[in-house]
Amino acid sequence: MRDVSRRDVLKLAGAAALVHACGDNLASLPPGDSHGVAVLEPAPDGFLISAWAQAARAFAIELRDETGALVTAETIDVGANQQALWTITGLPPRTAYSVTARASDGALCGPHRVRTAPAVDDTAPVRLAIGADMDPIPDYASDLLAQLVAADPDLLVTIGDFPYTDDGPIAQTVDEYRQRHALLRTFPAMRTVFEAMPVAAIYDDHEFRNNWDAMFVAAEPARYAAAMQVWDEFFPLRTAVGEVRYRSFRWGANVEVFMLDCRRFRSADAAPDDATKTMLGATQKAWLYAALAASTATFKLIMTSVPLDYGLGDDFWGSFSTEREEVLAQIAAMQLPGVLFLSGDQHYFAAYAHSYGLREFQIGPLGRGLGTPGPDGPGVLYRNVQYNFGLIDVSGDSLTMSGVGADGTVFYKETMTAESLAPGASR
Repeated sequence: MRDVSRRDVLKLAGAAALVHACGDNLASLPPGDSHGVAVLEPAPDGFLISAWAQAARAFAIELRDETGALVTAETIDVGANQQALWTITGLPPRTAYSVTARASDGALCGPHRVRTAPAVDDTAPVRLAIGADMDPIPDYASDLLAQLVAADPDLLVTIGDFPYTDDGPIAQTVDEYRQRHALLRTFPAMRTVFEAMPVAAIYDDHEFRNNWDAMFVAAEPARYAAAMQVWDEFFPLRTAVGEVRYRSFRWGANVEVFMLDCRRFRSADAAPDDATKTMLGATQKAWLYAALAASTATFKLIMTSVPLDYGLGDDFWGSFSTEREEVLAQIAAMQLPGVLFLSGDQHYFAAYAHSYGLREFQIGPLGRGLGTPGPDGPGVLYRNVQYNFGLIDVSGDSLTMSGVGADGTVFYKETMTAESLAPGASR
């Protein structure tokens, strides 16, 4: 692949944007014409509106209902971190809205479509999209993002490498990390995704540096602090305590999503694979067990940014097999129905079965180089190396997992029940 500089990338992306439209690019237009908006962390009563501007001083944000009637409006100042953040609450569940944001320099962003999350007792069908591995440069362009928009999910859950910040050139400072996140927000095809659906996200490695673990946090504290500061600026949470970004959220009566942090608390990848080696850390692991046990959702979707097994290298659960087997055994002991793991990182689609019959689907990439399948084994049920995202449709006690390719083809489809996803269930 040819070596593409970020300046080239910015120029290419900027050429596709319209003057004075939201998302106009950093390199090709005056600084005041660079903007990006995303609707994040939807809940039954509201969501976050994250508006980024390179130079604008404020955003006038409007929320309108499906009829176009104004629900609420606010002018939010842009802070020193180039962000205007508005937390909207007090809305009814499962209700559609549109969001527009006009920057103080005249650029109009939106409309962005969003629907509040369904109430905990809402049994209506839901559709979630799962994505990973997005580097917004032309080398990896396809129509996959257009297919994601066409799928019309209620929510996009991204589970890592969104965006890449550690290549061509490597981000080291707060300003450099901001530029890379801003490119993702303003990249034309990605902007259409942000306009079409809300997003919930967790990082993997490339948001800081390749294959990072606690050793790299200690070795590069300033760079790590810059990366995490900017991640939190672009993907804020409603309630954030220190460096705890793992969390769970309900999506109606039938779905609860568990977002694991597989980076911040992990031991060194190269450490001996024994009982002292951890991917999650003791506190997060205890939280996961308690949250799973307390969940009343029909399906419990566990988002792990790296796969449980059958990958390449040592940067996934395969080199943390002692803890992995402990986690799977604990879930099996709880006899929880409806448990399903979703992973990314390896850059191809796969379906796996693990200890106790627990299931996993691996997705990605949205826009990055394709991967090479790891070793085969009895738990490898299916693999397909192509650009893809996962689509989860849940209706009552039925969950359908679809792998969707860049031409819109559903190349994989499997329907399961909560009991078929219980430990020990036969396929």
